Amino acid sequence: MKNGILKKPISAIYFDGEKEIYYVKRFLIENVDKEEIFISEHPKSQLEIIATDYRPIAEVQFSKRSLENIEVNFEEFIAVKGIKAQGNQLTKEKVKQVSLLDSLPYEEPKAEDMEVVEEEVLEANSEEDSTSKESTDKKDDGQITLF
Repeated sequence: MKNGILKKPISAIYFDGEKEIYYVKRFLIENVDKEEIFISEHPKSQLEIIATDYRPIAEVQFSKRSLENIEVNFEEFIAVKGIKAQGNQLTKEKVKQVSLLDSLPYEEPKAEDMEVVEEEVLEANSEEDSTSKESTDKKDDGQITLF
């Protein structure tokens, strides 16, 4: 695989057979040499749709006619998480169909457009200093205050 593909998120909508809920998830391929299962292994679980675009959009059509179709903007709906993450709940309603729509435009950031921020290394003071500060910041019940 090309190095650029590894940085491109995989977006998916799947049905978890055990919980009987539809989920949305986004993740990066962490290890190209290892085959991984990214939805639950329950016999009723199924992958509804998968996209490899940067900013995909999907339309969800429900079985109940009284429910309006919804558009799912994966980028806004869920952050990119690990491959093992369950994802965010989409719906408990029965889904008739999931369709990919045209993805939103995406431009890869150019190296010259990226801002590089220098790291500042802070050295810790001696243990005495930090211990004395903690003791002065504690309330009567032993809890450290934030402000």
